[in-house]
Amino acid sequence: MIKALTTKDIVDGKKISEIFAVLSEEAKNMTIAYISALRDKEIADSDKKDTGKEKS
Repeated sequence: MIKALTTKDIVDGKKISEIFAVLSEEAKNMTIAYISALRDKEIADSDKKDTGKEKS
């Protein structure tokens, strides 16, 4: 199911686009790697929670 974008989502996307427009290529690559790592951690944490293996 596709979630509709809210006005806040669109505004936030524009802000992120403006920030990326002024970053160097190296800074963009570092940012993308960091965001990817955060996403991977979120997925791993979600998997742990779904399987009941979350530590308190």
